[in-house]
Order: sequence, then structure tokens, then C-alpha cells
Amino acid sequence: MLKIENLNKGLGSFKLKNINIELPEGYIMGLIGPNGSGKTTLIKLIMDLVDYDSGDIKIFGKSMKDSPEEIKNKIGFVYDSLNFYPHVTIRDFKNISKYFYKDFNKAKFDEYLTKFDINEKLKIKNLSKGQSAKLMLANALSHNAKLLILDEPTAGLDPVVRKEVLMYLQEFIEEEDTSVLICTHNTEELDRIADYITFINNGEVVFSKDKESLREEYRVIRGSKEDIQVLDKIIGINYQKYYSEALIKIEDEDDYKRMIQNIAQENIKIPNIEDFMYYYTMIL
Repeated sequence: MLKIENLNKGLGSFKLKNINIELPEGYIMGLIGPNGSGKTTLIKLIMDLVDYDSGDIKIFGKSMKDSPEEIKNKIGFVYDSLNFYPHVTIRDFKNISKYFYKDFNKAKFDEYLTKFDINEKLKIKNLSKGQSAKLMLANALSHNAKLLILDEPTAGLDPVVRKEVLMYLQEFIEEEDTSVLICTHNTEELDRIADYITFINNGEVVFSKDKESLREEYRVIRGSKEDIQVLDKIIGINYQKYYSEALIKIEDEDDYKRMIQNIAQENIKIPNIEDFMYYYTMIL
């Protein structure tokens, strides 16, 4: 579905370096990383909004450079704000959209407006943030898209709207020949819906793996300061007044069993995505 190989892009003093990511058909990938890590730049490169210096991006097995119109017709792009003419009504927005996407389905768009309880007589400027997010999602889902790319689609939304958006993403992926790339700071959402996690920090991919592999390869260990300091393969340590915690990588099962022999089972947990964000961006 999406394959990025050895991608490089320089932006002043910042660089995306040797990015390698593969999103298979039928899965949801979460793109995570701290502010300024390069996530939005990467999305702009994928969407051909910015030229890359070297490497390759293939979508549906083709290069955006060679087949931009064909590829973009099959991508639904949802970003964190609706930058469109403020005085245009939803009905006009619908009529304009059909000129951008050859497979745009007005009936399907109307269906989503009904589901999302959005009146087509409303003007763009009068939409709430939640309505704007739903409108962009309705647009993305109404032109037979095979790949959804979402940049902070639920930022600032209330929990009810966030849950609705995630529900529709999961329904979309059930078609099996579709995929989703979602960039978000809300790691709880990705814990629920993502199949793959790509973590970018300082312009480099720290890891890009299926979530189950991550659950098998890492643990968060809690114990005394002395217990933690003797561990191997430490990614990061969180020292507290009465206990300490560390994220460790399991590279050898025998070594791991040796390390935890004095640690109570209740002090060992499988990390969530927030743990990865925290421990991988801290300085030991």
C-alpha cells in the first residue's frame, strides 16, 4: 500500500534521514514522535506537497511523481484544520469536491452528513471543530479512497466525537483492501486501533513495527533504584522518590529471565505507546 525507502529531506538545520517504512494493505499504522520530530514533514512528502532530496515513495506500487492524479484520487487526506473558503456552504463544498475527485460519490457524502448530523446549509466558518473534523472525514470517505492519511484528526475534539471518528476508521479498514496512516499525539487512540507503530525522533525512524512485536520485545520494570540500575538493555529510566521504572528491550530470553529473577511479577508490565514515547525521548 505504502512503501518508503531510504528517504531523505533537508529543511535548514533539520533533516529527515534514511526513512524506511512499509504499511501493508488492510492495516492501520500510527505515526508518533515528539513535536518537531518530522512527522508532518513526512506526511507532506508522502502527499507530494514537498519534494524530497533522495530515496523513494511508492503508493499502490507507483511513484507519486509518475502518477500524481491517479494516486491522489485514491487517497483520503484529513488534517487538523479545515482550510477552505469560510463563506462556502457545505452544499457548495460538496459540489466543488466532485471536480477534485473523479470517483466522488455525492450520495455517499450526503449519507455521512446525515450520520454526522451536519446541515448542508451551514457555512464552513460556522462549523465547530468537531463538525469540521467530521466534514473532512466524510469527504475522505466519499471518493472510493483506498488509503487514508490523517494528521492529528482528533486534536481538540471532545471524547464523544473522537470515539466516533475512530469507529469510522475501523469500519473503513474492514474493507481489507484499504489502509490508514494516522499521525496523532493521542497515544491512547493508537493503543486501541493501530496495528503498526512508526516512531520518529529527531528526523529518524526509531522503530517501525507491528504492535504485537513491540509488546513481545519490551517491558517496563518497576523496582528500587538498585534493582533498576543492574538491568541491561535499558532504553530509559524514570527515577521517583519511592521507586524507579525503566523500559528495557528483550534481546535474549535467558538474559531477560536472569534480570527479572528478583523482580515481583506485579512490577513487570507490557508497555503502552505512551511508555515508548516517554522513555525513548528521555536522556539517560
